[in-house]
Order: sequence, then C-alpha cells, then structure tokens
Amino acid sequence: MREVTLFWKRSRIKNLDIGELTDLFKQAEFICYVKRIPKDIRIILKVDFCEGKSPDDLVDLHFIELLDIILEPKENSDSYLLLVKLNHSVSNLNARTNGTSSVPGSRLDGEGLTYIIQGSPIKLKLVSTLARLIAQPDRISARSLDFNSTINQSALSTKQLKIAKFAYDRGFFDIPKRTRISDLASEIGLARATISEHLARIESILMDDIFSSFDESYTDPKLVKSLIETISLEVENEDTNLVDNMINVLNDIKKSIKSQISEMKNEEFDQITDDELIQMAVKEHEENISFIDEIVEEKFKTMSN
Repeated sequence: MREVTLFWKRSRIKNLDIGELTDLFKQAEFICYVKRIPKDIRIILKVDFCEGKSPDDLVDLHFIELLDIILEPKENSDSYLLLVKLNHSVSNLNARTNGTSSVPGSRLDGEGLTYIIQGSPIKLKLVSTLARLIAQPDRISARSLDFNSTINQSALSTKQLKIAKFAYDRGFFDIPKRTRISDLASEIGLARATISEHLARIESILMDDIFSSFDESYTDPKLVKSLIETISLEVENEDTNLVDNMINVLNDIKKSIKSQISEMKNEEFDQITDDELIQMAVKEHEENISFIDEIVEEKFKTMSN
C-alpha cells in the first residue's frame, strides 16, 4: 500500500479548471465518502466560505453539485458541512481504478490544494500521472504504508523521530539556528559526530520522502494510452457538458505530450541504444496524440448527428 500527496499552490489553482474554488472557499476539507462509483462520487466537505459567498454560489461550478447542507454555522467561527457530488476527471479516475481512494487530510487552505490518495502503486501511478499531465502539481510525494504495523507511519524510525523532535524543540532548524550540534550532543549524551550523522540522515530521508517516486519528468507512453482510453469511457452519452469536459482534458494531455516530445527530441544521447529507445518513445507519444484526435473527432460527429 502506498500514499501519494499532490500539492498545488493557491496561485496555480486559479489557472486550472477548478480555479473558481479559490474565489469561493477560504478552506475546504475532505471528511469522507458517502458514495463512490464513477460519475457518482458523493463526499462530505467541511467548508469555510470567502466573505460574501455562500452555498448558493456552488451552482455555477461544473465539477461540484451541492446535494445537501448537513450543518450550517451558528457562529462566524463555525464551518458548513456539505454533501456534494463531484464530477472531475481526476476524481472520476480515482473512483474508476477501484483501488485508490482519497483520505482525510485532503484540503484547500490558504497555502493551496493538498490531494492525498492511497492504494496500490500501479493504480496510484495512473491517477498521479493524469494529475501531472493536466494540472502540473507544484509537488508530488509518496510513501509506503504498513497498516499491520503498530509503530508510527513516518518515513523516520522511532529513534530518528525522537532526535529530530529534540533538535526541533531546541531551535536547531530555526533560521538562524538557536543551538549548535555540540550543544545537542552534550544534552543527549552522544558524540558530536554521531548527532551530526543522525541529523544528516534524517534530512536525507525527509527530502527523499517529499520529492521522490511519483515526480518523474518522463511519462510512459503506454500509461498515457491507458489514461486516454479510461477518460474516453467517462462520456457514454451526448451530454454536452460531459463531452466538453472530456475534450478539454484530452487537449490538456495532448499539450503535455507535445511538450514532452519536444524535450525528448532536444536531449543528447551518447549511445545508439539510448537514441533508439527515445525514438520509440517519441513514436508512441505521437501515436497517442493521433489517438486523442480520433476520439475528439468521433465525439464531435456523434454530437452533430
């Protein structure tokens, strides 16, 4: 089991298809699922609206439908609890995989949007790749989960957590630092070199946990084709809004593929084997672009008949 966290800065969200959220919500927190099948994802949100905004303003959003107001705030410091229905390519794919799900902690706040999903590595790869292709997160991180373990789920060991917390409490990570390694070593009763090695290892683990695994610049063309096929399944009728949304998503993927092809063609390779592999990948990506064009053309024909 793995967990992937995708994060978008609030300024970036404004330029995405969900940009209206920043004008409506000061904060919005995912509480739980109520129903979860493709095209019918119902969740409970804890929401604080921006000044002058209310649940009535949700009617203008194409990707969220307000179903019920579970709880209204009695005081200004209280929040709304809302039952809403989601219809977005990323959340739909998350439901369709039948192996990944969002978890509490997913939220929109003053910093930005944090989207946390758990599941098997392969299916998580599918969802995180779609998010990267159409929305380019500012950060993607991943970690392993062990629900059978009784110890902490941190990337750090219990001993490393204690040392990190000890150093943090004494201001070692402050700018400027409020204590030195020699002072920490003296208080803990370990050699200065030992503490220094522990802290260096802790920083390395945390950096790897934040930036590794699901943040590769290269996207497997076979994975992209699987995404395209899955997204095309989302529109099985002639609903204009659904078709338009699907076409926008596919065009975003197409734009991302073209950008990646351009980067790949500009790379320099020393070995002929590398060059052959990159040419094969470029060809497969170009075939995916043609595949997108075929799907879009077919949907336009269906709507015009």
